[in-house]
Amino acid sequence: MSTRAEPSPRGIYTVKLGRFGVLALIGALSWAIPSANYGTLSQSLFATMDPANKIQMAAVLATASSVGGALAVIIGGLASDRTRSGWGKRKPWLLAGSLLAATSMAPIWFTTSFPLLVVEFTASQIGLNIMVAALSALVPDRVAKNLLGRASALAGLGNLLGSAVGAVVASGFLPTPKLGLVIVPWTMVAAAIAICLFLPTIPSRDAPARPLAPRALLRDLAPPADRDFWLVFAGRVAFLLGLLTTFAYQLYILTDYFKADDAVAQRMVALSGIILAAGAGVFTVVMGPLSDKAKRRKPFVIGAGVVGAAGVSLLLTSHNVAIFPISMGAMSLAYGTFISVDQALMVEVLPNQANAARDLGFLTVANSMPGILAPGVAGLLVTLGGYPAVFLGGLTLTLVSGVFLVFVKRVR
Repeated sequence: MSTRAEPSPRGIYTVKLGRFGVLALIGALSWAIPSANYGTLSQSLFATMDPANKIQMAAVLATASSVGGALAVIIGGLASDRTRSGWGKRKPWLLAGSLLAATSMAPIWFTTSFPLLVVEFTASQIGLNIMVAALSALVPDRVAKNLLGRASALAGLGNLLGSAVGAVVASGFLPTPKLGLVIVPWTMVAAAIAICLFLPTIPSRDAPARPLAPRALLRDLAPPADRDFWLVFAGRVAFLLGLLTTFAYQLYILTDYFKADDAVAQRMVALSGIILAAGAGVFTVVMGPLSDKAKRRKPFVIGAGVVGAAGVSLLLTSHNVAIFPISMGAMSLAYGTFISVDQALMVEVLPNQANAARDLGFLTVANSMPGILAPGVAGLLVTLGGYPAVFLGGLTLTLVSGVFLVFVKRVR
């Protein structure tokens, strides 16, 4: 993966993918670890604070922080596109976002008020998404089309490893959730510093100045009017919403649906992280480069939806907790395939390089929207039909994700 890329009509600078790929992996790893911690550790915290209202509290927190993050990734992307500095467009926002994400969680150690917890979590998600917007835009800035699958695979592998490590770390912090929430987000700051030090800087002082008038800013904030762009957006929302709806309350599924005791649930959370790393990691590394060689993206992403649906369906077959890691294994294959190719697909449907970070911000909202919707959708489905209704909803959504992508014309 150290092949030198050919000149890219989209990118402004091409590096050896070896260096860029390692840094992309580190960047994704750094924000995926705390992201995996936030959900599990906040659920553990609420179970102690107010057991009777733990689901409602988790839903409110997830919704508020996801809305803040969704707005931040678009506005942060626009700011990144417009930045003119000796550090370039992306590096200042990598540092600023990571610092905001980490420092916002520090007061949680002393916080007992639920509204204050919501504010602190939301501020941290805003910082995290500012960092993600800048990090995502480095791909179209610096990677040629013939290496997009490889770059996507490495970033996806970082995401997967981060999720896996985060799940294992979260299981260790379950008895002391506040400690984990305060310490873990500093991984983002460490990664941002590494990227700024080791990735060659492309100064943007001489970039054309863009108007700061309110009308111009509002025009730049408007989403692109591009059919393929929104089909990819819808496919990503459906796929991730299907998975997140299924596992929005992973800890509660284990304790309430499978009737696992706390010790077994803790082991299963850790085991799920390991399975996710092993299964999805293999398919992430394989499928991204394979999509480059095949010069096709759609069959891989559509297939991921089918495999994901099969994994969710396993949860309907038994109340034996042993089925849970088997289902997670199938879903790890689907998720690994999806994220290894989906970022390449997103980059290829960008309508305008000048607005790359902003447009990728809109597509990144497809990551945030499921986080906004999934807790409420899952809670409603549990109320209406119990956890089997949740599993049926997740199964349907993962299948529907592929339908949107069938109609994308600009990418094969």
